[in-house]
Amino acid sequence: MINQMSTTNQLQLDRACLYTFFSRLFTDQTRAEDLEQYADFLTSVSGDYAGVGRDLQDFVTEWAAKDDADRIMRTEYARLFIVAGGVRPYESVYRGSEKLLMGEPWLEVKSFYRENGLVLEKPDMHPEDHASVELAFMAYLIECGGKVEEQKSFFEKHIYQWLPQVFNDLQENEQACFFKDMAACGQSFMEQEKSLFASLDDEALTESDQRSDDRS
Repeated sequence: MINQMSTTNQLQLDRACLYTFFSRLFTDQTRAEDLEQYADFLTSVSGDYAGVGRDLQDFVTEWAAKDDADRIMRTEYARLFIVAGGVRPYESVYRGSEKLLMGEPWLEVKSFYRENGLVLEKPDMHPEDHASVELAFMAYLIECGGKVEEQKSFFEKHIYQWLPQVFNDLQENEQACFFKDMAACGQSFMEQEKSLFASLDDEALTESDQRSDDRS
């Protein structure tokens, strides 16, 4: 059995930071002044995730310096996530049998949240299976020292089942400029998380084999 992660571990702080960053970008329209704060926020990312952190820091710093950043980001967010025909960042839309809001994945996500003692305060802003909420929940699990099994389960059953496709759709969307750059970093982050959980599985198997050898 994999033990509970420590929230004091720099790796976990880095992961929580990145999940929080991506969650905020999906939550609402970003302003140039927000980007300056994000750039400072991302300076803490180091170690295994330093590459993603640096790419994101360069990305937000570049956009913060644009004269018309506010207008571009506000317009782009609306065209991508509000106006019909854009990218709909809901798990139910991507994975539900009817591709509609509040489908089976939404019910599953709500149940997972409840099992971990979490109830969404403002579901009227974004439902539980919206990208911003799922990413924020993963950050919550990490920050609260949630067991690796819980993090791995939510990542593999929900986040990794559809968010890589969202990032891919954003990169291919002709309306995307700001979010195209963000999505490329998001794809890298998703793959790094997948590798992390795979390595933890390998470690657990190794520990299990060692215990078996010790008993024999």
